[in-house]
Amino acid sequence: MKHGLTLAAMIAAIALHFPAHADERMDGLKKMNVEGCESVIELDKTAPKDPKLAKPYCTCVYDTYFDNFTQAEKNNMFLGTPAPPNMQKNLQSRLQAAQAACRKKVESRS
Repeated sequence: MKHGLTLAAMIAAIALHFPAHADERMDGLKKMNVEGCESVIELDKTAPKDPKLAKPYCTCVYDTYFDNFTQAEKNNMFLGTPAPPNMQKNLQSRLQAAQAACRKKVESRS
């Protein structure tokens, strides 16, 4: 879901300007990405097709995605430090892995 990664990058850039603690900013990023994911869920070919699964799927994806950020990735996002090697590629792979795992997890519960 390229829309989700683009949204995450855009929100991360905005989050640099908030004076809040990094954990609070990560929570804000999760929330905004979950809401964004839910609003474009029909565009995500990997998402469950049942609309009732949109919120649990999106929540799972972005909890999993953001909870696995390394400290170096957080520092890059919030402090403007140099990006770790292959950061964009790693983030894209991590998002795709979260989507696949969460789809299985959410659909197995329904």
